[in-house]
Amino acid sequence: MQGGAFIKIFVSLHLTMGVIVYSISNCPKCSAAKFLLKRLNVKFEEHNVQEDRQRAREMVEKRRSVRPEESREAELPLVDVDGIIIAGFDREKMEQALKDKKLID
Repeated sequence: MQGGAFIKIFVSLHLTMGVIVYSISNCPKCSAAKFLLKRLNVKFEEHNVQEDRQRAREMVEKRRSVRPEESREAELPLVDVDGIIIAGFDREKMEQALKDKKLID
């Protein structure tokens, strides 16, 4: 990764607080994650990585922070709860991360 791209991603990661869902169209697990967040009244950003290559690269970098193997494959959705990265839909992990970040009770 070139230095400028790293800085851009680093700044993006640290200025974006809250919840981000990286998803694709027609993904049942992605829909389940978004439904859970809506049900819990948690505001979130959604990025469709099929439509936005920059966000797809950002998602891969975040996934590598928790699963550093070289594969570019990602389990979807990828949920970023203010820096806590959750690969795939895992209701318990999502709820715990939201509690840890004091986004829900």
